[in-house]
Amino acid sequence: MKHLNIPIKNYFKKYQIGALLVSNLQNVHYLSGFTGSTATLLVTEKESFFFSDFRYMTQARAQVKDFTIMEVARDSTSSIAEQLQKFGLTRLGFEAGALTFSQYLIYQRGLPGVELVPIVEDPAYVRMVKTKEEIKKIQKAIHVNKLAFEKILPRIKPGLREEDVAKMLEFEIRNCGGEKLSFDTIIASGWRGALPHGRASSKKIKRGELVTIDFGNVVENHCSDETCTIGLGKLSSKQKEIYTIVKDAHDFAVEKIRPGKTGKEIDQVARDYISKKGYGKFFGHGLGHGIGIAVHERPMVNTASSDVLDENMVFSIEPGIYIPKWGGVRIENLVLCTPHGGRVLSEIDKRLRIVNA
Repeated sequence: MKHLNIPIKNYFKKYQIGALLVSNLQNVHYLSGFTGSTATLLVTEKESFFFSDFRYMTQARAQVKDFTIMEVARDSTSSIAEQLQKFGLTRLGFEAGALTFSQYLIYQRGLPGVELVPIVEDPAYVRMVKTKEEIKKIQKAIHVNKLAFEKILPRIKPGLREEDVAKMLEFEIRNCGGEKLSFDTIIASGWRGALPHGRASSKKIKRGELVTIDFGNVVENHCSDETCTIGLGKLSSKQKEIYTIVKDAHDFAVEKIRPGKTGKEIDQVARDYISKKGYGKFFGHGLGHGIGIAVHERPMVNTASSDVLDENMVFSIEPGIYIPKWGGVRIENLVLCTPHGGRVLSEIDKRLRIVNA
């Protein structure tokens, strides 16, 4: 790798380590380009190593750049020990959130004389700031969202089951260039709109209901994530009121995005507004999350987040109101943090759209 990724440099200084073991596959992909399912990285201040077995050698030679590629048996511990000994390194950092206890014991036994130092930060910290190339890939996945959604929107009608809508959407996502879904599609209509993660069910959609559609896809290993809430036929004044409150909360939060703000501060903007309107107890989840090669990664935008926003971070803004036995509304866009504020990347118009009126 191009020595060294800035967050990794910080790990070397903060934890006083001589090397870092990377086992989280998403970070392996991010740092090396490898997309297979078995690999470990060893990063030192002078040289970096990629370890995988026979099955992936051809793929690794095509994908992996800036690493010395080493073929190992399933257990790479002896090869890691050899490199640490060669460089005289005795403190090895590892991603605390990515290693199981049994894996830790294997390394502990296989690396005598080496102190294992847990890196307690979320592994996704190394991926928070996106390159221009990464942003372009996310935008490609976002564009697929729009193409697929606009194709199915006129076909949503009373009597369709939620799972029918999910199948239509998933077909169009693939038809429009999405490689796969980034998560299981959420379709929540009527009273089920009160379920923030109400995956598509056999419930039939009825006229006069709100329908929440949360979906995303993957293009070139980068994800999109988006939520639209639409109306089916004539809506009540309360349904329109709730939608307007959520939309305004979303817009006010986007307006306050700046480098240097924390995720907690942006969350508070939307949360305070929804509370002022009398619906605070019905907004129970965080306002947003980062996105990239994983659909949920840093920075987090919630009540506990100390993540500091910076230029070229991409994250969701997705306020919602969920009223038991009544229903709910969520509106979600992906936003790019720029020096001048937040720029919405999502392409679907989030004004209230009513179909088959």
